[in-house]
Amino acid sequence: MERRTAVTTRTIPRPVILPAGARLLDAMAEALESLGATSGQVELLDGSLSRVSYCIPALCHDGSAAVTFSSTHEALVPARVIAGSATVGFRDGERLAHCHAAWFDANGDVRGGHLWWETVIGPGPVHAIVHALDEVELINDTDPECNLPVFMPHPCPSRNLDQSGSVRAVMSRLAPGVEVASAVREIMREQGFERASIAGSVGSLVGAVFRRGDSVLVVEGPATEVALTGEFDLSEPAAARISGIAIDRFGAVHAGQLVEEESIVACTLDLLVEEIMR
Repeated sequence: MERRTAVTTRTIPRPVILPAGARLLDAMAEALESLGATSGQVELLDGSLSRVSYCIPALCHDGSAAVTFSSTHEALVPARVIAGSATVGFRDGERLAHCHAAWFDANGDVRGGHLWWETVIGPGPVHAIVHALDEVELINDTDPECNLPVFMPHPCPSRNLDQSGSVRAVMSRLAPGVEVASAVREIMREQGFERASIAGSVGSLVGAVFRRGDSVLVVEGPATEVALTGEFDLSEPAAARISGIAIDRFGAVHAGQLVEEESIVACTLDLLVEEIMR
């Protein structure tokens, strides 16, 4: 099986305000469509949620998959978004998003997880950055390797999006076992990107390892939900970083800079690599 499925494109990063009262899924899709796109990645920056329907990673005890989802949880609301990432595309012709986020609930407790489409914005809006994809359609289907729903990028005709402020990019799906930083650098070398970012990337890692001063924090796997950001510079490898949030199978939220060589894909990673111009 191919370990990296990638489509070369251009993206349009735009700050947006997602309105209160809308389902988060609908608001993200409408923001992309307002730019002329049908699919894209979204960074959740701040805002409030009047309903948070979510799950966390869980062990699969029947052997049908390496990991699975927990039962559905409902957060104490209103909740305040701390950070998150989402992939927005389609499954069977209907809108679907793959969204991981962290928030603090009405009691002030930090929570996180995989958001379901019943999640609703409110009482105020959510501030976000959308990365609208021009020549890519993101289609969700069941992956035969991990037996879970995953998004795959598919090339499509140009949407003739407004090119002002657009950047060269590659949208990829990384399969289980792929080391994230190595995949980013391979893409950069293939495309001639000297510097690049991975903001808005979302998926799962085989656990996670965060830097903590002179030591590390090891987050137990076998799968940990993550929302990633970071920058890479091929001329300065030591300056590269991968940061983000991670939600483990106990529901705990962790954040910080990840150890590159320990950042291994568990089930899937929706990886957006965007060129940074000097």
